[in-house]
Amino acid sequence: MKYADLLPEEYLKRMEKALGDEFKAFLSCYYQPPVKALRFNPRKARPETVEMLRKWWKLEPVPWCADGWYYEENELVRPGLSPYHDAGVFYIQEPSAMITAEKAAIGPEDIVLDLCAAPGGKSTQAAAKCKVLLSNEPIPGRARTLSSNIERMGFDHVIVTSAYPDALADCKGLRGFFTRVIVDAPCSGEGMMRKDETAIREWSPENVEKCIERQKDILESAAVLVSPGGRLVYSTCTFEYGENEGQIKEFLEEHIEFHLLESETMYPHQIRGEGHFCAVLEKTGDGFDGAAEPAAGLEKSRSGNKAGSANANGASANADNESAKSASGEREETGKILNQLRKHLQKNKIHVLRCGVEPGETVTDRRGRSWYEPSHAEALAGVFGGDGRNCVNLKQAARVVADAYLKGNVIDLSVLAPDTYELHSEGGWLTVQFDGYPLGLGKLSGMQVKNHYPKGLRHL
Repeated sequence: MKYADLLPEEYLKRMEKALGDEFKAFLSCYYQPPVKALRFNPRKARPETVEMLRKWWKLEPVPWCADGWYYEENELVRPGLSPYHDAGVFYIQEPSAMITAEKAAIGPEDIVLDLCAAPGGKSTQAAAKCKVLLSNEPIPGRARTLSSNIERMGFDHVIVTSAYPDALADCKGLRGFFTRVIVDAPCSGEGMMRKDETAIREWSPENVEKCIERQKDILESAAVLVSPGGRLVYSTCTFEYGENEGQIKEFLEEHIEFHLLESETMYPHQIRGEGHFCAVLEKTGDGFDGAAEPAAGLEKSRSGNKAGSANANGASANADNESAKSASGEREETGKILNQLRKHLQKNKIHVLRCGVEPGETVTDRRGRSWYEPSHAEALAGVFGGDGRNCVNLKQAARVVADAYLKGNVIDLSVLAPDTYELHSEGGWLTVQFDGYPLGLGKLSGMQVKNHYPKGLRHL
C-alpha cells in the first residue's frame, strides 16, 4: 500500500483547493519513493573525495545547494554506512530542506542562531559558512542527537544548547546579537508524508492550528534576537498557508522593523524533493547595535577580517606566514566569542551541551603518573592526530578494516599488507583515520589498536 492511500480526506481537500489544476500532479508524487540526497562538508571534504564519490555513487547535483547531491540508494550505494559518513565528510539531508541555510546568505563573519535545530541538517550547513553558530534544540533527547551530529562533522566554532526560544529571548545580552537567525519551525509535517506514516497519522486541522500558535510564539522570540541589518529565515516542511505565507504576513503586520526579501514554497511535483517553505526577512538597521553583553569587543570582530579563515579542505596550503598568523588570530578570536557566550548562557541558566571541541582530560594514577586522554571530539575535529602524528591512516584498500573498527573491533595491523595503512605512532592514544579522515580513537599496543570508538555510535 502506498502512503497516498492513507492521506487524510481533509488534507486532500485543502491541497486540491490550494493547487487547483496542479493537484493531480501533486497527488501522483505520493505514489513515488522519497528522494534522497547528501551534502558535503566543505570544511572537511577534499575535492578529490567529492569527485570520487560523485562517480562511485552516480551523484546528481541539487540545483539550489552547491554542496548538495542526489543519490539513488541500492545494495551498492549506502552512504549512511560509509566510513566517510562517520568521518563527517557529508551529511545526509532531504534535498529541499537545503534551501533554508542557503537563503540565509551566511558569510564568514556572521554570528548565527539556529533556534530549532535538531537533528542538525540546517545547523551543519550553516556552520560550514559562519564565524560562530549557536545551535539550539528545546527537547533534551533531540538536543543530544544534534550535539552528536555537530561533533561528527568536526566543527570547533559551535555552541549547542537546549532551551525554549523564549528563554533565549529573555537573555538581555542576546537581544540583537545574531546577524542570522534560522527558524526551522515545528510544523504539521505535510512534507514528511511521502516517507513517514507517523506524519500522516498525526495530521489534523486541530494540529495545524496548534502548530500555527507555536510558530507564532517562536517567531516572537526570534525577532528580538536578530541584529539590526540581519536576516531572519523562517522555514517549514508543510504546505499549509496558515503555517507559511499566512504566518509571515501576520508577523510582518506586527513587526514593522522587518521586511520580506523573498519567500518560496517548493512542492514535490515541481522540484525533486519532499517539499519546503522558506521566507527570508531582513531587520531594519545598519548592523550590530552593540546591545549584546556577553562578548565585549564583538562589534570590532564583526567588522574585522571579512575574508574569514580558510576552510579545512587544504585550499590554503600555499598560504604564507602572514596568512597563517591571520588564521590563527581568527581561531583565537572565535574561541573568545565562544567562551564569552558560554559564560553568559550559563549565567542565564541556559543548558549548554557543547562549546567548541569537548576537551580530553589529564588522568593521574595512584603512583602519581599522569597522562592525557583525548576526547572523541578532539579526534574528529583534527585537534588530536590531525597534524600527522598520533594516528593510523587506513587506506581505501583497508575499507573492511575501517568497517570493523566502526563496529567496535580491534585493529590488528600485523595481518594487514604494509601498503594498506600508514602508522604515525610509537604507542598509546592515536586517531584512527580512513583515507585521511578521522573516525575516532584507538590505543596502540604493539601492532594492535584497541578500539575506543564510542559504544553508542557503533555500527550493528
